[in-house]
Amino acid sequence: LPMLNFAETHSRATDPETSKAAARKASAFHESHAGRILLALQNNGPASAKHLERTTGLSVVQIDRRTCELQRLGLIAVVLTDDGAEVVREGCRVWKSV
Repeated sequence: LPMLNFAETHSRATDPETSKAAARKASAFHESHAGRILLALQNNGPASAKHLERTTGLSVVQIDRRTCELQRLGLIAVVLTDDGAEVVREGCRVWKSV
């Protein structure tokens, strides 16, 4: 199978340019730790760092470092309750793909 462009497969034609730009940036770390985290969130839904540790094989420390980068790129966000509080599981914030 031909290798698809990560930006093409992770954004829609109707997405705003900022989302497309974020998807292009994501291609740079598709196979890196950040890419593994992003794909786990996209494929499995919201998860804490401890859950991601089990699904990605990365340590919580590695995940915590990469989630900050992914958040700055606008690719993931912390899950919030209706009153705006961060959702916490297993003592860790819960993340979702955006």
